[in-house]
Amino acid sequence: MDTKTFTILHSNDMHGDFLAEAQGAEGRLIGGLALLSGYVNRVRQDNENTIYAIAGDMVQGSLIDSEYKGVSTMEIMNVLAPDVVTLGNHELDYGLAHLLFLEKMANFPIVNANMYIRRSHKRLMRPYHIITRA
Repeated sequence: MDTKTFTILHSNDMHGDFLAEAQGAEGRLIGGLALLSGYVNRVRQDNENTIYAIAGDMVQGSLIDSEYKGVSTMEIMNVLAPDVVTLGNHELDYGLAHLLFLEKMANFPIVNANMYIRRSHKRLMRPYHIITRA
């Protein structure tokens, strides 16, 4: 039997906060999307069967994100290249029309199973995304 290994990476609640912070007397950097990107890329390099998912709340919370209403955040998320993303409540903070605009900016699938137009029952986003590995 040929056993395959796969890795699932997950992040959430980024809230448009891109920058690392210095901690401790040494000023060691923690957090930040540059460090996250390096980690995700290293894991992907080590195991081609890696899935990186974001569980929402990418936007709203930082000064940069508030100024650009999530546009800068989506550009950075495109660099992170998640395999799939779902929405958190803060993705709606700039309004539904703006969320649909941000979704069009995304170079990755965004899924949500419970947003639809009540009258016509048309979904606003895909309810699922199938990822095939190994």
